[in-house]
Amino acid sequence: MQRKRWADFSTAQKIGVIIGATIQFGLLAAGLWDLAHRTADEVRGDRRFWAGFMFVNWIGPMAYFAYGRKSCPLGAWRCGTEEPVVVEETGQFDEVPAV
Repeated sequence: MQRKRWADFSTAQKIGVIIGATIQFGLLAAGLWDLAHRTADEVRGDRRFWAGFMFVNWIGPMAYFAYGRKSCPLGAWRCGTEEPVVVEETGQFDEVPAV
């Protein structure tokens, strides 16, 4: 079986490849940027491991965002680690301070 060349793909297949590659590189860039802006205390495990592992297609960046970061971007209580804090004056949820 001969490999397909770019010219052999249909327009829909080319668009699909471009969209998939854009998402993949976007996840990689976001993960590396996030890792570069976190201290070692905010990352589970070795930062060098996560930096290398993020280059494994879709799995690397998604694993980093799911398991590699200690803090949850939605607030600790939304990730199941803390209870929500309600500010009495407004009745709105507030961020739980790190302990």
